Formats: sequence, C-alpha cells, structure tokens
Amino acid sequence: MGESIKHLFSNWFSTDNFQPWKLQTTWDYIFFGILLLIGFLVFFLITRSLKKHRNLADAKKRVARKLKRLGGKGSVCYLDRMVKTTDMEHFCELINVAKDRVYVVKVFPWGTKITGSKAEKEWAFMYGKEVRYEANPLSDLDQQRGVVTRVLLRANQRSVPVIPLVVFADNYGRADFSIHGLKGANVVPIQQMGAWRRTYKLDKVPLDIEAVKTALENSFVEAEASPEEEKKEP
Repeated sequence: MGESIKHLFSNWFSTDNFQPWKLQTTWDYIFFGILLLIGFLVFFLITRSLKKHRNLADAKKRVARKLKRLGGKGSVCYLDRMVKTTDMEHFCELINVAKDRVYVVKVFPWGTKITGSKAEKEWAFMYGKEVRYEANPLSDLDQQRGVVTRVLLRANQRSVPVIPLVVFADNYGRADFSIHGLKGANVVPIQQMGAWRRTYKLDKVPLDIEAVKTALENSFVEAEASPEEEKKEP
C-alpha cells in the first residue's frame, strides 16, 4: 500500500518528458478517483458553508470583526442598537467606535455587482443574472449620524467625527460597485477593508474612547429586530 502511494505520486508528478499525469496501474486509477472525491467533498462543504452564512446577521458580524480590528486600540462595535436622546431615537444596525472617529454602518450581504447613485432611491444589486433592488441607505445613515452626534454632544464629547459607511459583504465574492456621488471613504467591499483603512488612516491623536463608549451605551434602549432582520433571508 505504502509503496503504491509512493509510486503514484512519484509517477504523477515526475518532470520526465513533462508528462505530469500518468495513470498506469489499478492503484493509480483508485487513488486518482479518491482524490477527485475528496476534491468534490471539500468544494461541496465550502459552498454549503458560504451559502449558510450568506445572510445579514452573519455579514454584520464579519464586518464588525473587521472594523474592530482596523479601528485601533480600544475599538468596539455595537450591533442592532436603538439609540435614544431626550427628543429622538433611531435604530442603528452597526456602530463602530474607532480610535479617532465613530462610524454608523449599513451592511449589504448579497450582490457582487452594485450600481446606483447618491441621489437614487434604490440601488441595483446583481449576482449572475439575478437582480435585486434595495433602498438607498444614505438618508437613514444621515439620521443615524444625527442621533449619535446628539448623544455625544449631550455627553460633552464635541468634535467627534461621526461618519456613514456602506459595506458590501457578500461572501461569494468581492463586490464591483459604481455608486455615483459617494466618496471612497464612505463605501467599501469587505474584502478591501484593509486597503481602505490604509488609504483613510486613523489620526494619531485619539478621542476619549471610554467617554464615547459610555455615552453611547447609556443611550441604548431595548429595540426590536430591524425590518431587514425580520425578512426571511434568501
């Protein structure tokens, strides 16, 4: 058995005459078939895992892990929080407190080609021949930015930048997008977040992260699931 395996690999991957595939014996065919089955099994398991986690909840967790890692020392993320001040409240899907700024984030878990503009009411999301339309999230992100900014002002945390961010997080592939009028600092595929952070670097002078986190955490109230979470995931 051992000699057969040794013969199989030395025979298949020999560089003699540049003929890498040589099936000569019964064992050659058996082991070649086994390797094919293993390859198909690995492909099936990977595909099933990708499909299982191709949903909003898991996409938000992936984005949160990335933002926390890229946000500098003390960075933290909050998922699905209702932020409330004395006169207004708003549901925030993902808030990231980075070293020198705060992000309010919208995550899209589906689509590898996205088109739209800052002014359009809907954006088109495509995968293969399938097309879906999602509401432009920028107006909602502006409202989130407003309530978060107000929370920070009431806690005497002034001049803290609160920045809207859209992340395309389809785990089937990197999104190719064209959103006219939206700056590169405010939109990124999850696969390119490392390069995005290197381009839009954090400032050397940090904000008071603990005070910002305390202000936000004191503003959180119980919230029902977001409308997107209530939809059945495809």
